[in-house]
Amino acid sequence: MRHSSRKPMPVPGPESRVSRRGYGGRSAQELLQERRERLMAAGLTLFCSVGFQHTRIDAICAEAKVTPRHFYEQFDTREALLLAIYEQVVAHARSQVQAALQTPGLMPAELINEAIRAFVRAYTEDARHARLACVEVVGVSADMARRRRAVIHEFAGLIEAYANAMAQSGLLPKRDYGLSCLAMVGAVNELMCEWLMGEDPPSVAALTDELLSMFAALVLGARALLPDA
Repeated sequence: MRHSSRKPMPVPGPESRVSRRGYGGRSAQELLQERRERLMAAGLTLFCSVGFQHTRIDAICAEAKVTPRHFYEQFDTREALLLAIYEQVVAHARSQVQAALQTPGLMPAELINEAIRAFVRAYTEDARHARLACVEVVGVSADMARRRRAVIHEFAGLIEAYANAMAQSGLLPKRDYGLSCLAMVGAVNELMCEWLMGEDPPSVAALTDELLSMFAALVLGARALLPDA
């Protein structure tokens, strides 16, 4: 009997079959991305209404109209979903602040004022962003606390860079502005909490004005330390 020299066709493995499978003209990867976006939208809604600690995974799935299996395709835990949403909120705020810091024709102090306004807008245009970043991520876990601290230091570092630029140009004394800028970011978080949960919450305009006044006081106070002040 003569044997054929033709090699047998390889059988696609599970990963190959999944990568080709789709629905409604969309690829499997597109469906995964759509489910991820729905889960993140559902998480943002529920974490900021019911609260992270009181939100169950099955409620998230019901809100997102996916199955628990689809949830675990994307996230290992509720906290992983919370972190992904937090990173999205922070990235949005970061982009707004960085755009403000690129405003042409402004002095460093004016740029910081624009950055403060941009940050407040980024968190308050959708109040859920402020609630998630300033309330819901607090006290979740040690890992979340470390990430939150890193974000606070990141934004404090942006302010510090411009305070240092003012010091280099002689507008401020040369000193370590790290703690002062960290205190500024801490004040932002506390005022956001007051705006969200206070019995008589300030308006966004009043909150913004207060933060601008605090930065002005920081600058004026530092200027008073100059030798010829």
